[in-house]
Amino acid sequence: MIHSTLLGILAAVLSVFVAILIEGASLRSFFHLPAMLLIVGGTLGATFASYSISQVTKAVRDTRFALSRKKERDLKLVFFRFWEKARKDGLLSLEDEAKKLDNPFLQKGIQLIVDGSDPRTIEEILWEAHEEEEKNDMKSAKVFETAAGFSPTVGIIGTVLGLVTVLENLDGGTKVLGQGIATAFIATFYGISFANLILLPISNQLKVVAKRESNERQAIMRGILSLQSGENRRILAERIDPFVKY
Repeated sequence: MIHSTLLGILAAVLSVFVAILIEGASLRSFFHLPAMLLIVGGTLGATFASYSISQVTKAVRDTRFALSRKKERDLKLVFFRFWEKARKDGLLSLEDEAKKLDNPFLQKGIQLIVDGSDPRTIEEILWEAHEEEEKNDMKSAKVFETAAGFSPTVGIIGTVLGLVTVLENLDGGTKVLGQGIATAFIATFYGISFANLILLPISNQLKVVAKRESNERQAIMRGILSLQSGENRRILAERIDPFVKY
């Protein structure tokens, strides 16, 4: 199934094309390779100038993750399994379970329990790791938000360049003058469209995913501390529930 963000972007772009056709304009007149190259190249250049290469590449990776159909992990079932094993074989038996986990944050928490760390230390270590991951996740959204800010501005630059060219050729006649002005404004059209129909929706989706991941890590922290303190199954579920209902 197609992701809602991709579906929304596709619907937005198609609506623009449909509107152009209804107005009776030619789609060919809205395709201008130099303007497109200016918007894409200028926006990418300004974004790379604002962030490190590693931050931009991470933002791209995070986008692929955000737009992929990931099977949701039922944390309550995971912790219920840990609770049963700890109740039967003790907390040290969770070490083997930790090695099978594909979630580094959860793995870290289980390992801290196995190592015999006190609850305050575990909470501090996990909270610091959580804050760092949350900051990195939000930075990926900020990269696309920044690019969305540059795109319309680069479009205006393209329009100014186009108008300068038009003014230099005023003797070409009314028809040529009109075509030149129309072409000049295509750059602004591209800049605004890329920002609002593509870049900002991706940024917003990354924020949604960052919030979901943040809630998951907080649920893990509560579950880890509940496991260590030996609380019963119902209390364990009560501690996790507020963070998994999103």
